[in-house]
Amino acid sequence: MRILSTFIGITGTACLGAALWLLFKTAAFYLSTDYAPNAGLSFSYRVGHLEADGSGIFAPAFLLLAVAVFLLKFSFNLWRKP
Repeated sequence: MRILSTFIGITGTACLGAALWLLFKTAAFYLSTDYAPNAGLSFSYRVGHLEADGSGIFAPAFLLLAVAVFLLKFSFNLWRKP
């Protein structure tokens, strides 16, 4: 069980590193001037009180972060099992 736990822990750590890297790269692109350059000129960018700011581009990074947390927690629980 400890060998399997180690393998899952390494996989979870790799997922965590990839999630953080993807999150920082996405944030850098989101905050740059290359992302939605003409959004201020469009009248349909804001409808009512909702704003289509495009923050959904962070979804893959957060999903990968959730997978990493799950794998690391699973590995920790598997390591503690006698």
